[in-house]
Amino acid sequence: MNKFHLDEFQTVRIKITILLTFIISLIAVILSYSIYLSYENQKLVEIEDDIKLKLIQVIDAIDKDISQIFKLSMEENTFICLYNLTDYQKLCINNLNNFHIEKKSINPENIKIFEGRNQSGSLILYGYKYKSQKEYFIVIGKDESYLKNDLEKLKKSIFYSIALVIMLSGFLAYSVSGRLLEPIKKNKENLENVLNIISHDLRTPITIIKTNFYLMKAKKFHNIENNINQIEKNLDYIQNILANVEALKSVDKKEIEEININHLVKDVLAKFENKIQEKNLRIVFSEKDQINIIANYVDMEVCFSNLIENAIKYNEKNGIIEVEFDKSKIKIKNTGKSINKPEKIFEKFYREDSAGTTEGLGLGLSIVKKICEKYGFKISYSFRDNMNNFIIKFR
Repeated sequence: MNKFHLDEFQTVRIKITILLTFIISLIAVILSYSIYLSYENQKLVEIEDDIKLKLIQVIDAIDKDISQIFKLSMEENTFICLYNLTDYQKLCINNLNNFHIEKKSINPENIKIFEGRNQSGSLILYGYKYKSQKEYFIVIGKDESYLKNDLEKLKKSIFYSIALVIMLSGFLAYSVSGRLLEPIKKNKENLENVLNIISHDLRTPITIIKTNFYLMKAKKFHNIENNINQIEKNLDYIQNILANVEALKSVDKKEIEEININHLVKDVLAKFENKIQEKNLRIVFSEKDQINIIANYVDMEVCFSNLIENAIKYNEKNGIIEVEFDKSKIKIKNTGKSINKPEKIFEKFYREDSAGTTEGLGLGLSIVKKICEKYGFKISYSFRDNMNNFIIKFR
C-alpha cells in the first residue's frame, strides 16, 4: 500500500517536473530567439551605416578631387564601383577577396541602375545616382558571409545554452516539485495514520459497549450498574476522540472573555476525578498567584483538558500531578517516564507508544500547541527531577 502511494506521488512529481521544465525551456527558447534576431538586426544596421558613410566619403571625393577615392580606407569584404555615365567609364576598388583596382570603359546598356538597398547573393548593395560636373552611378557593397558565420556560431552557442538550461531546469524542477509535494504527501500519510488510529481506538470501546449491552440483556437489566459505568466510560472515551478531532480541525476566532485559570484547571481536574482515582494519583497545588487571562473559554478548557489528560495517561500508579500557578505562567508536572523524542512531542499524530497500546490519537498536545500559538502563549516541555514538566507562559 505504501509503495502505491509513493509511486502515485512520484508520478505527480514527474508530471510537475515535465511541466515546469517545458515552461522554463519555452521561455529560454523565446528569449534566445529574441537575442538572435536582435543581434542579426544590429549587425545589418551596422553594415548599412558603414555603406552609407562610405557613400558620403565617395560623394565628397567626387566634388573635391576624384583621385581622393583611392585614399579611402577599404575594410575587408567591401567594394566601391563608380560608373561615369557621361564618359562611360567604370572605376572599381575591390577588397572582397584580394585588394585590387579595376578601371575600364563600359557599355551603358549593361549598367543596371538602382537606388537604395539591394541584395545580390551574400552581397549587400547600396546604389545612388549623383550629378556633379558629370553624372555618376555609385554602387557600394559589402559581403555579409562573415555575418552568417557569426550567426552560425551564435546559433550553436544558443543551442548548447538551451540544452544546459533544460537539464538544469529539469533538475531544479524535480527538486522543487519534491518540496512542493512533501507536505501534501506527509499530510496524506498523517490522515491515513489518524484514520487507522481512530478505527483501531473506536473498535475497542464499541466492542466493550456491545458486550455490556449483551450482558445487560442476559441479566434482564438486573444488577447492571457496573455495565452502565463501563458503557459511560467508553462513551466518554469516544466523545473525547471526536472532540480532539474537532478541535484540531479548526481553532477559529471565537468570543473571548476574562478567565481565571486557577478555577478552570480545578474544574478540569474534577472532570477527570474517576481516572485520577483509578491510578490513585495525588494532586498537589501550589497557588502562588491568581492568573487571569483574556481568551475563549472553550479553547482554554480544551487546552488544559488535554494537558491534564496527558498527565494522567502517562503517569504511573500512585504517582503525582503537580500544578503550580506563578504570576504569568502555569506549570503542570507529572511523574512517569521521560519522552524519548521531546522535539516531536507537539507534532500532530505523534505518539510515544508507536505500537498503539496506549489510547489516543496523538492529537492532544498538538492541539494545545495550536491554541497557545493562537493567543501568543509560549508552551515548553522538559524532564526534571523524574517529572515531565509542561510550562505555559501567558505573557
